[in-house]
Amino acid sequence: MDKNILHEKIYYYENVIPDFENFDKVLKELNNDWEPWTSSNDKDFIYGKTKTFGSDSDDEKMSYVYDSVIDAFYKVSKDYAESLGDYDEPRLFPTFNIKRYNTGTFMGSHFDQLDGDKTLRYSLVMYLNDDCEGGEISFKIVDHDGIIQKPHIDPDYDVALVNKNFDVGIKPKANSIIIFPASAPYFHTAHLVKTGFKYMVPGHWIHNNMGFHSQEAM
Repeated sequence: MDKNILHEKIYYYENVIPDFENFDKVLKELNNDWEPWTSSNDKDFIYGKTKTFGSDSDDEKMSYVYDSVIDAFYKVSKDYAESLGDYDEPRLFPTFNIKRYNTGTFMGSHFDQLDGDKTLRYSLVMYLNDDCEGGEISFKIVDHDGIIQKPHIDPDYDVALVNKNFDVGIKPKANSIIIFPASAPYFHTAHLVKTGFKYMVPGHWIHNNMGFHSQEAM
């Protein structure tokens, strides 16, 4: 596992699943039961497809994918937190979704507590492929005082880069994870997928007083 510090509290890890070639093969065999991935405030808008994974599956392949992702999330969370002087035991949300962004889709600037979910402590995003054009992630570190205004970031990463819309940006490689605080001021944008599909897995470390599962409990 290779670590790169992109910003004071934004870390990027590569080679997070040891046998990623086999993981990718097994995941591609799970080509059924994918559901439309819709916007939370507009059910008619479809980003792509999504598939839910949990710890209670009886399917061997589903369990293998679940364990591989959770183990990578745990190791990254542990290293990241200790690097920041945080020695709490990571408590990861016990389910996750693998999501596919379709060509022409993106997610605008936001931070993950923006909708008022204060249970979220750190956010993680795992990237499963890098063979699409576009699909970068960028961060705009915006201090706020009371009223929060989203920064305007162009959906096209190349345009946003030229316009200097963001502070930190990267095109993640397959088998990588980026981790950062779920709270303001860490506004981030999932940039436009220009060709192909982008597969990713969002995850969260929940505040430790919220009663969710730690790795030891899984």
